Amino acid sequence: MKDTYQQLVTLAASTVVATTILTGCSTTAGYKQADKTGAGIAEFRVEITKAKAAVDDTVTSLGQVAVTAHTNPRAAFEKYTKSLSNLESVSAKAKQRGEAMKAKGQAYFADWEKQLAQIKNPEIKSLATQQRAKLQTAFESIRTVAAPLKEQFDPWLSDLQDLRKYLSSDLTVSGVDAAKGLFAKTQNGGFEVQKSMDALVAELNTVAATLTPANVKAK
Repeated sequence: MKDTYQQLVTLAASTVVATTILTGCSTTAGYKQADKTGAGIAEFRVEITKAKAAVDDTVTSLGQVAVTAHTNPRAAFEKYTKSLSNLESVSAKAKQRGEAMKAKGQAYFADWEKQLAQIKNPEIKSLATQQRAKLQTAFESIRTVAAPLKEQFDPWLSDLQDLRKYLSSDLTVSGVDAAKGLFAKTQNGGFEVQKSMDALVAELNTVAATLTPANVKAK
């Protein structure tokens, strides 16, 4: 009988915790902030996907410069220049989206912390604290994938920019041929960057599902 009573108490407490988290202690701020966080993750994911496509375009166009070295690499170089400019623009936007997502997440958990302070029942407060910690850990796991990608991407992009400067001054057959080893290295680096982007997208999908299970558009 005592065990049954304890189970009922635990069930009731869990229900109240869920209601508290979703409604923000009699307000709608809690779940709306969660929706905004989920929307921020979705927007960041879109930009990373665009960046991956831009990486592919840039790597492909760079390869064409090498292929056309003995004919006329000018058109291929112009395509490379255009693709690289797009990559620079897309990656900058992805960075902005990442910062916005981070800010929304911080606001979400800060708001949750305020709501926790208003919960009086110690058992409910304990459950809510555990759930908040669990979700915050999930959210912060994005950084464990995004940080290495940034460290990988920045020097790789710098190499692409240096190649653009080099080729703009020397599109001769010998000039392009001399740089083919660097072309191959940079192309391989691009493939590795894309793998890291895929890993980040997968992590974003997981965290988004954890934070905002309901498919609701943020307001």
